[in-house]
Amino acid sequence: MIDLKGFTPTEILIYNYLIDHPDEALTLSIRQLGSAIHVSSASIIRCIKKMGYDSFYEFKFNLKQQQLALQTKKLESNYDTEVIDLASNFFNRPLLQQYSNELTAFKKLISNAGNVLFFGIGTSGILAQYGARQFSNFGVNSVYNIDPFYPLPQKVHNNTNQIAIMLSVSGETPEIVNRAISLKAEGFHVISITNNNYSTLAKVSELNFSYNIKPEIIKETLNITTQIPVIFILESLARNAKFD
Repeated sequence: MIDLKGFTPTEILIYNYLIDHPDEALTLSIRQLGSAIHVSSASIIRCIKKMGYDSFYEFKFNLKQQQLALQTKKLESNYDTEVIDLASNFFNRPLLQQYSNELTAFKKLISNAGNVLFFGIGTSGILAQYGARQFSNFGVNSVYNIDPFYPLPQKVHNNTNQIAIMLSVSGETPEIVNRAISLKAEGFHVISITNNNYSTLAKVSELNFSYNIKPEIIKETLNITTQIPVIFILESLARNAKFD
C-alpha cells in the first residue's frame, strides 16, 4: 500500500482514479487521462513518480502485470494448474547448462550412428514411438519397441554404431533395465531418459538425461508424473541429430 502523506490533494485524486479505473489507465494516453480526471499531464507524471515509477510507460506495464496476475489467480480457483507450475519450474531452469555435457556427447554418438532404437513401456512406450517419429522426421534411421519380449529385427542386430534410447520415469522397471543391459552387451550405446540420475537404468547407461520432476502416483500403481520434460528432451535430441 502506498503512503499518501506526501501527496497533494490533486495527486490523491489522480491516484484514486488510476486505482479505481485500471482499464482506462491502461488504454488511455496520458493526455486523455488528464482530460478524464481534469488535471494536467504534468500532475499525472508527478503522481506516478511519487508512486515509485520512473515513467507513465513503466506504470502501465506494472499495472498490466498486476491485472494478469489477478486473472491467473481467479482461473487457478477453477482449474487444477499443477502441471503448469511443474512445467514452469522445469523451463525456468538453465537447461542448456544442465544438459550441455550430455548433448555434446550425444552429438558425437549420433554422428556415426547407423540406427537408433527407442524403447519404453506404457506411457514411456508411447513417447518412445513419438521419439522415433521425430528422429525419422530429421532423417535419422529410427525404430521403436514397446514389448520387452519382442525380438529385435535382424537389420537392427546387423547395424554397427547402434544407439538405444531407453525411456522410464522411475528407471527401475525390471523389463527396461534388463533390456538395456542386454542391448549394451550387444554393442549398443545406451542412452536413458529418466526422472532421476541415480536410478538403475541411469547407472547402466552411457548417457542419462534426467529431468527431476515431482513424481506422482495415483491409485497405488498409476504413474502420472508429467512427461512434458521428456518431450522437450526428445525434441532437443532430434534437433541435434544428423540429417540425411
